[in-house]
Amino acid sequence: MWEPEERESFATALVRALNDSHPHRTRLLALAACQVLATPRLQAAADRVVSSQVFSPHDLAELERDIRDRHRLTHAACRMRGNVLGVELLLMRVVSDEDDAPAEQLLDYVDIRDLVAVARTTLDGRLYREVERCVLRRGKYQQGRAANLLHFRVRPGHGSSQSPEIGELKSA
Repeated sequence: MWEPEERESFATALVRALNDSHPHRTRLLALAACQVLATPRLQAAADRVVSSQVFSPHDLAELERDIRDRHRLTHAACRMRGNVLGVELLLMRVVSDEDDAPAEQLLDYVDIRDLVAVARTTLDGRLYREVERCVLRRGKYQQGRAANLLHFRVRPGHGSSQSPEIGELKSA
């Protein structure tokens, strides 16, 4: 849900985090993020770092194992971007089958704008509630954007203060 300038700034921060002025762990995490997102720029930066042999083969094998699923989910969600019907069908799978873990995992990666589009057009309260639940699992920025678009009021205090819940609709 980031604007192009925000994506570019984030990519720049990740590329900078790969340089040797940062601790080994920071560089490894930046490498993981680059490989999960795998935009051409981030993948090129990751390839340069891997070819420089900064990390041991053991570190790289462990990293590959740890990020494989996230990489797959990220790219599946990217392919779904703009496919509101596909997102609606994914939501329907989740509300129809309580044990559809793959669909539920993919919903965590689907662009929140597509979730908002489904919420705006659906007549099915179950789908709307599932969108609300998906929004609550997102970061504060995305929660706020979705709440604004769907005219929710975000209320802190339910659960941890780090995870505000979306409450009742704003009064008109």
